[in-house]
Amino acid sequence: MMLTKVFLFINLFLICSLGHAQYILPATQQALDTLDQLQLRNKPLDAFDALEKAIRNTDSPADLAYLYAHQSGMYVAMDSLLKGKRLLDLSMENAEKSKNPHAKAIAYRAKAYLSNMLNLPDAVVEDALRGLKYVEDNNDDLLTKYYLYYLLYSAYSKWDDEEKMEKYIRICQQYAILVNNINLQANVNNGMSSMFLARYKASGQQNLLDSSYHYLNNALTLYQRSPDKVSGNTSVITCINLANYYLEFSATDLVTRRQKAFQYLRLAEEKLQNKEASSEKWINVFGIKSGFAKKQGDLVLAEQYLVQGLSQLMSSNGNHFKLEYAVNKDLTDIALKKNNLKTALAYQQRAESLLKKSFDAQQLFNAQKLEIQYETEKKDQQLKLLREREGFRKKQNYLYGGIAVALLFGLIFMFASYHFKLKYSIEREKQLVREKEDAEHQSALQLKIEKEEQARLRAEQELLHLKRQQLEKEALANSLIIEHKNDMLKQIQGKIQDGDAADVKKLLKEEMLLRADFEDVKMQIQQLHPTFFNQLTEKAVQKLTALDLKYCAYIYLQMTTKQIAQALHVEPQSVRMFKYRLKQKFGLGKDVDLEKFLIDLNAN
Repeated sequence: MMLTKVFLFINLFLICSLGHAQYILPATQQALDTLDQLQLRNKPLDAFDALEKAIRNTDSPADLAYLYAHQSGMYVAMDSLLKGKRLLDLSMENAEKSKNPHAKAIAYRAKAYLSNMLNLPDAVVEDALRGLKYVEDNNDDLLTKYYLYYLLYSAYSKWDDEEKMEKYIRICQQYAILVNNINLQANVNNGMSSMFLARYKASGQQNLLDSSYHYLNNALTLYQRSPDKVSGNTSVITCINLANYYLEFSATDLVTRRQKAFQYLRLAEEKLQNKEASSEKWINVFGIKSGFAKKQGDLVLAEQYLVQGLSQLMSSNGNHFKLEYAVNKDLTDIALKKNNLKTALAYQQRAESLLKKSFDAQQLFNAQKLEIQYETEKKDQQLKLLREREGFRKKQNYLYGGIAVALLFGLIFMFASYHFKLKYSIEREKQLVREKEDAEHQSALQLKIEKEEQARLRAEQELLHLKRQQLEKEALANSLIIEHKNDMLKQIQGKIQDGDAADVKKLLKEEMLLRADFEDVKMQIQQLHPTFFNQLTEKAVQKLTALDLKYCAYIYLQMTTKQIAQALHVEPQSVRMFKYRLKQKFGLGKDVDLEKFLIDLNAN
C-alpha cells in the first residue's frame, strides 16, 4: 500500500462548513462566522463550544436548522454517525417548522453529507438535488449551492462518471469565485487536480497529468497569496499532493525531484507542528520521504522515516488502525528486503493485530450504518403515513364543509317555504346514509393502515435478520483468514527459534503460493522442485489429468481438506473422494498416507 496516496482526494468535510446565511438572526450569523474562522485554524474543540453556545442562545427554528446541520456535519466527520443522525433529524424538524426554503436546503445538505460518509452515492444525489430545488430560483445563498454541487461531484466521482464530475466541479468553481472565498477556490483546484490525475491513471495521457499539476499549483498560489484565508488542512493536502507528484510522476532526475518534494513537505510540516492541520497527515509526509529513500536504495533511512511517521500517528487522537496497519506492512517489506526476519516477524504480528482492530472498528461502523439506514427507512415510512393521513383529513374536512353548506341551504329553504320541508327531510336522510357509509369507509381504511403497519414491521424485522446473518458470514470469513495467518506466523516463529532461515524462506514462499492461481503455483513449484511433476507422472499407474496435478500440488503444499475445498470451490467430501481416487492412480494401499507419499517423492 502506498501511504503517499491517502490524501490525494480532498477531505470533503473541510469544504462543507455551512458558511453565511441571510435568513437567520445576526447573533447566529456571527456565531457561524466565528466557526468558519475556528475551522480555518483547525480548532475543532473551540468550534464545538461556540456552536453549543449559539444553540443555547436561540429558539428560532430557522437558526436551529442551520446550527444543528453544522453540528451534525462535525460529528459525522469524526465517525460519530448516530450522534450526527440525531442532530440531522433536529435540523430537519426545525427546517420544517420554519417554512424557510433556505433552512430546508441546509438540512438536506447535511443529510447528503451523512449519506456521503455512509458511502451511499444514490442517496447523496437524491438529497443534494432536493436541497437545490429550495434555492434554485434565486442566487441569495450561493454558498449553499456550492456545497450541494460539491456533494454531487463527490457522488459521481464514486461512479467514475467523468462527464458529471467535471460538470459539477466547474459549477463549484464558478460559485467559489462569485462569493470570493479563497479557501473554497483552493479546494476546487485540488478537486480538479484529483479528477485529472484519475483520468491520467486510466488513460496514460501526459496532458492530463500536466493539467493535474497545473491545478495543484493554482491551489498553492492561492494559499501563498492569502495564507490566512486558506485552512491549514487544505494547504497541507496541497503540499502533500505536490510532493507526491515529484515522487511518482515527475520526469526530472531523482535529486531534483527530492529537493522539490522536500520543499513542499517543509511547508506542510510547519502547519502540522503549529497544529494548524489534523495530525494524521504526518504519516503522509514521512511516507513520501520514505518513498524517496527507497528510490535511493537507502532502506535504513526509509525505515526510520516510517517509524517517525508511525510515532506521530500513534500520539495523535482518534482511530487510525488502517493507517498504522499500512505502515507496519511497509516496515515488514523493508525488513524482509534487509533479510531481517526477526524484525519482519515483529512488524507482521503488529500488522495482524492492527488488522483485527481495524476489522472490529469496521464492524462497529457497519452496525451504526445499518441502524441509521433502519431509522431513516422507518422515518420515511412514518412521513409517508402522515402524508396519507393528512390527505385523508383534508378530504374529511371538505366532506364536513359540504355537509355544513348543505345544512345551511336546507335551513334557508325551510324558512323560505314550507313546500321545501319535505324535500329537505329526504335530502337529510340521504346525507345521513352517506355519512354512515363514509364512517364505515374510514373504519375500513384505518384497519387497512394498521395491517400495512404490521406488515411493514415484519418486513423490517426480516431485513434486520438478513443483515445480521450477512454480518455473521463476513465475520466468519475474516476470522478464518486471521486464523490461517496466525498459524503461519507460529510456524515462522518456530523456524526462527530453530535457527533455520532456509526453512523460513521456503515457508514464506509456499505461503505466497497458497494465495496465487494454480498456474503460478505450478510454475513456482517447478522452480523450487523441478522434477516434482515428472516424478508424479512416472509413479502413476494410470494417466494423470490436469485436475489430478492440481490436487497433488495442493496436497504437497500441506493444505487441509477444508482449504483445498475453499480454493477449488467444492465440498470437503468431494476433496476426500478425490484423494481416494488419486491413491488408486498411484497404486497405493489403504494404509499409505497420500501426503507423506508426495513429500517423500520429492525428497527422493
